[in-house]
Amino acid sequence: MDNRPIGLLDSGVGGLTVVKKVVQKLPHEATVFIGDNANIPYGDKSVAEIIALTRESVNFLLQKNVKLIIFACNTATAAAMAAIQKEVAPQIIGVIQSGSVAAIKTSKNKQVVVVGTQVTANSHAYKKEIGLRDSAIAVTELAAPKLVPLIERDAPHAEILPVVKETLQPLKGQEFDTLVLGCTHYPIIRQEFAQVLGQGVQIVDPADQVAQYTYNVLQRDNLLSASAEPGVHEYYTTGDVRMVNELGKSFLQEPNFTAKHIEG
Repeated sequence: MDNRPIGLLDSGVGGLTVVKKVVQKLPHEATVFIGDNANIPYGDKSVAEIIALTRESVNFLLQKNVKLIIFACNTATAAAMAAIQKEVAPQIIGVIQSGSVAAIKTSKNKQVVVVGTQVTANSHAYKKEIGLRDSAIAVTELAAPKLVPLIERDAPHAEILPVVKETLQPLKGQEFDTLVLGCTHYPIIRQEFAQVLGQGVQIVDPADQVAQYTYNVLQRDNLLSASAEPGVHEYYTTGDVRMVNELGKSFLQEPNFTAKHIEG
């Protein structure tokens, strides 16, 4: 048993979608989350920049004595996870492997679309990961660079919906049955995706599989918390605390959600 916290990182508030699922699955685990809002978006940065920024967040989590780190960011997973895992002792869990497994389980006609940042799309990480497990599945990768900034400033539904429609326009006529939200910000606007896609397409949120895999790893390595009390959760941001607090309260439905500012 191990009562140290689970560490999670993201480029911004999107990683809270993963925090939410992990807390639901592992209610007795403590967590520490760091969102690098000061440097968002990661999707238009170079791989070297993403690795450097992600390394700073990892080092912050290591100072918090975390027992495991979740890259709650598809872009960081695609660009930085392989390099940083070689540098640190705690196991790192990424969202891309989990999202790929979930997509394979969900798709019936073996036609999958992944919507993510430009870096994630360019890396072809989902296509490679899904192909390793089921080469018969056709994967279409689509970049949506306009969505993260809208989500980070809590844009209204009426502003986001047209951008989602524009983003998905290249898919018109394709007969896919599964769409992966390949950025942890996107579950926040799942309603808009569902409205545009209709009932014939299943939407996959990798966070569900991440939470299950995290549980499996902690159980396997005897790292589950021994506490019978609900876990304590800490939230940090390099950006605007007021904005992060508003989004955190709304999305996690925690009226007492409070993030602390750190320099980034």
